[in-house]
Amino acid sequence: MTKSKTFNTAVFAAIALAVGFSSAFVTPADAGARKGFYSQDYQFSGPTHGYEGRTIGGYYCSYQRLPNRVCKVVNGVEKCVIKGWTLRQHCY
Repeated sequence: MTKSKTFNTAVFAAIALAVGFSSAFVTPADAGARKGFYSQDYQFSGPTHGYEGRTIGGYYCSYQRLPNRVCKVVNGVEKCVIKGWTLRQHCY
């Protein structure tokens, strides 16, 4: 595994762990309350998977992989190149 892939894996393990632990501190009074929705963006050089599924606090998380394109018009033709990726994590 390359150093970049190892770092990406470690980052997502930490994110999943943080989401799980932060959800564990819900008080019984909050448990009946409506949960919020939150979204976080992460930037990477290559396409990466995020956490998909339920957390300890009952949130459901999913993600989108979005390419960061840089486009130029050359001789009247638009040419685009992917310069990086955004991983957008949603939890509700």
